[in-house]
Order: sequence, then C-alpha cells, then structure tokens
Amino acid sequence: MELLAPVGSLDHFGAAVEAGADGVYFGAPGFNARNPARELRFEEIRAMAAHCRTNGLTFYVALNSLVREEELPRLVSTLAELETIAPSALIVQDLGVIELAKRYFPTLTLHGSTLMFAHSSAGVEALATLGCSRVVLARELTIAEIERIIHKSSVEIEIFIHGAMCFSYSGGCLFSSYHGGKSGLRGNCVQPCRRKYTVTSTAAKKKKGPARAAYYFSMNDLEGIDLVEEFNRIGVSSLKIEGRLRSVNYVEQVVRAYRMVMDARPEERDETRAEAKALVTSALGRKSSTGFFLGERSKGIIAPHHSGNIGTYCGRISTIDNEGTSCWGHIRTKHQPVKGDRFRLHDEKSGERVGFTLKD
Repeated sequence: MELLAPVGSLDHFGAAVEAGADGVYFGAPGFNARNPARELRFEEIRAMAAHCRTNGLTFYVALNSLVREEELPRLVSTLAELETIAPSALIVQDLGVIELAKRYFPTLTLHGSTLMFAHSSAGVEALATLGCSRVVLARELTIAEIERIIHKSSVEIEIFIHGAMCFSYSGGCLFSSYHGGKSGLRGNCVQPCRRKYTVTSTAAKKKKGPARAAYYFSMNDLEGIDLVEEFNRIGVSSLKIEGRLRSVNYVEQVVRAYRMVMDARPEERDETRAEAKALVTSALGRKSSTGFFLGERSKGIIAPHHSGNIGTYCGRISTIDNEGTSCWGHIRTKHQPVKGDRFRLHDEKSGERVGFTLKD
C-alpha cells in the first residue's frame, strides 16, 4: 500500500521524501485544483521527477481543474511537456483532458481525480472504460462501501486518509462560485464553508432574541491513523494525504506519522499509533475526525464553534483571579510553556476565541 504525500514546493518535496513517502503528487502549472499555491515550474518538476526515478518513488501530476475552450491550446502544450517528463500518472477531472491525452499523448497514464465523484463500482468502471488505471474515490464513503467497490473494480483504488474535507460532495461544489465568484472546480476556492453564518427564522425575529452565529458548514479534518491496517486489509492501493497548501512542517509531520504506523510491527502498533497521533496534533491542523469512514452519519464531522487550526490542547483553566487591571488564570498542563509560545483561549459557551503570546 502506497503512502502518497502532497507537494506544493521543492521544500515540501524534500520534507515528504525525508519523512518516508512512497510517492508524491503536485499540480500541473495552470491546470490544477490548488491554484492559490505557488506554481511549480517545469524545471522544478523535472528535478523532482529525476530524484523520484533514482530513488524508486512514484510521482503524480494533478492536472485536475476544469478546462475552458480558450485554454485548450495551452492545455495541449502542457500535456506535450508532461509527456516528455513521463510522470507515474496524471490525475485528471475534465473529460476533455482525458480525451486529448488518450488521442494525442497515449503514453501518459491517467488516474481519475476525487473531483470526478466516483462513489460506486459502476462509477469506477466507467472511468476505467475511459482509460483510468486508478481512481481516487469520493471522500463521502464508509469503509464497508470502499471494500465493496474494491472487490468489484478492475482498477486500483486510492483514497484520502488525512486532511481537509469539503462540506459539499467531492467534485460537486458550486458554493465558492456563487458566494465568491471563483470556481472551486478550477482551483480557486475561496472557502465560504469556513466562514461564520447567522441563522435566523420568523419565530426568532418575533421573539427578537439573539441570532445564532456559527461555522455551520466548516468540517473537521480527516484523520485515519487508527484505520491504516483496515485499509491495507481491504486492498486499498494508495493512502493519500491532502495538503499542497499546508506548511512544510505539516507535510513532514503528517507523512512521518503515517509512515510510522504503516511500518510498525504488530506488537508495536498501539504504542506507535499513540506517537503518530501526537505528531499529527503537533502539525497544527483543524480538529480531527474519521469523516464518513465509520458511518454515513458520523458524529463530530462539523465543528460549528470553530474554524481553522486548533494547535495542541494544553488544558482547562480551573480558576481566574482578578488583581486590579490584571487577570490571572490557573491551568494544569503536561506541556511546559516557554516565552514566545502562542496561546488561544476558547470560551466553550460563546465560541469566542482570544489569542496571546507568552511574554514571561
């Protein structure tokens, strides 16, 4: 089973390889679903490709944005350039890209992106008929559904094991287009699902009570440390980590965590999983959940009172003392704070957050 890491720069690439990734994936210049990331140049892609070949690593190029008519000439030039690089595969979403690649660049291997929303064995086989040798499944599936799909499919199956989740179905979100004017399917998502919204109703207006504001669409991050062995058992070909827009440290920590779990001997697994979870927590992501893996109506997928990174949990404030204009909070924590650490207080009732830097 392959461990696949995200790469948004040469620094990300070095961190992913050093941490133990079996393969990496990065965006095709101008045609990938993470356009806010700094575009990699073809010279950089060639350098990474050469390193991967020398060291027996796989490397995939995500050419997975929707392509407009006027962009087709540039797309053909990009495909021609990528054919000379010969990646392990192209990750594609647009049917037009698949058609052009098959017709004019037949040496390129194609993988169906999660943005194609393959959520059944029938969908997977449809993509196989189009020429995809691997399909990245939609993220809204349970383990049982994934297992059934694998048993009925003639191609390799890849899944996302870790990272951000979208409120809308994979490949079916128009939220950003309508509420920001930029298409998430073309790599320009403005993430309106991460914003705070106020719920109002006729009854609430009559009572003139306070409106409820929260992050109703903001999903927790996916984390599958405890499920690695199960995915290996059912025959998943590749575990994919999301995060081309994340920090280099995030990529290094998360890849290292999953590498530890995948390589652990049976008698070491419990201890290794605990260490891996500590690494993932230190990588500064959102609150974690198992997504839909354990059930279609899994609890804890959405975090209405918080959006964004949560950091490492330190503890709870037990008492507060007021001394003039100063306020002192007492907290028990296993972490030894040092000068310069950044802290954030969360009010559990209101959801309000206050950040500060430790000076003394």
